[in-house]
Amino acid sequence: MLKSKFFKSILICASGLLISHAQMKTTVLIQSTNEDERISVSIDKSVYFPGDTILLGIQRNDSTTAGIITPILSITGTTLKSIGHRKYIGVIPQTVTPGLFAVSLRVTDPGGRRFVYETDCIVAVEEYQDVEQLSRYVSIIPEKGSNTLRTAVTIDRDQARNLEVRFQRDSIRPQMGPQFVRITTTVLLRDGIATPSYERRVVSFRSHGDATKDRAMFIQYRTAYGAYANIRPEELERVLVPVDSLPDWAILGIHVEPDYTIKIGAVDRSNTLTQYFRVRGPTFETGFSLAIPTVLYDSRADDPTEYGRYCAMVRFYLTNAITGNRFPVSAGIEIFGLNSPIDIGTGRGGFAMSMSLDIAEMIRIVNIGFTKKVNIGVELAPFFPIKKKARMLFVSEFGFSF
Repeated sequence: MLKSKFFKSILICASGLLISHAQMKTTVLIQSTNEDERISVSIDKSVYFPGDTILLGIQRNDSTTAGIITPILSITGTTLKSIGHRKYIGVIPQTVTPGLFAVSLRVTDPGGRRFVYETDCIVAVEEYQDVEQLSRYVSIIPEKGSNTLRTAVTIDRDQARNLEVRFQRDSIRPQMGPQFVRITTTVLLRDGIATPSYERRVVSFRSHGDATKDRAMFIQYRTAYGAYANIRPEELERVLVPVDSLPDWAILGIHVEPDYTIKIGAVDRSNTLTQYFRVRGPTFETGFSLAIPTVLYDSRADDPTEYGRYCAMVRFYLTNAITGNRFPVSAGIEIFGLNSPIDIGTGRGGFAMSMSLDIAEMIRIVNIGFTKKVNIGVELAPFFPIKKKARMLFVSEFGFSF
């Protein structure tokens, strides 16, 4: 039977945690019913991170009581070693799960019996929350895109389906902690219209070298952050890019950035990764356009025809297999010189076959931003009016493609 009043009543009364900002020291005072015996347990920091060293001290205001006191920290894999008179040192494991861990005291009496007493001394371990540079661990594979929209890399549809964002987890530095990432996919159609973007939020972190530990941390993050509730375990390593409905010659943009709604701190606008890909389409295309023509030359000016204000045409284009730009010269079949789609009458509309030079397309070829729907050019066209003699026309046109 333990006779000492110290061993009968130690830890009956425990005071709260007191933090000294100047010394980063937390002290817990333990007092027994024997007021002559008081034990103080202190640690050197208010917050620890994985890999930090913890320094713990024990003070007794009455050392006459027999017994040996040894501190125990409830972190698996951590042992507090004595480095001097009532001073102990230990290392917080790199693989520790963030949380609050109690310090307890193991007391050995003169008879060799051991007793363990809980204390109110708490070691707070937090995870690192620094934002890692994306260039260290994020890549888009298996194709490398361009970082500018105008020089998007052309790939075929099968290559587009294989695109994915890959995380090299071992390249994340240990002190960085989990990385919360937003992946935004955009599609710009050939005519310059942007479709709604698709956003995916995922998390990745440096592997602990233990699949069970990694999965436990993954579940913890998925549970803690509502925006990440739908992430899948395989997305720790890679995220597929959704490309199911890409039109021909559309430009696919993949934008990766840290999720600053989770990571608190200054926003680094340069810490992003963006790549653009152009989806290859056919090299021979047809199109439809409406235009307002102006006749510049009529080979039968002596046989006047009342030309209408509109024309509608089907055009045939050759397309560059790399850039997706149409060759500026195209052939076409058209209904020419109408005042309305049904206004085909004597002395007015007719049919034409034409060769057209599209100046607007030439501007687009040299990478000057110009809307894809507008056509501005000139054409040479054999024209066959209704009940009039055929003639050759040289025409300027302003129109829109569909």
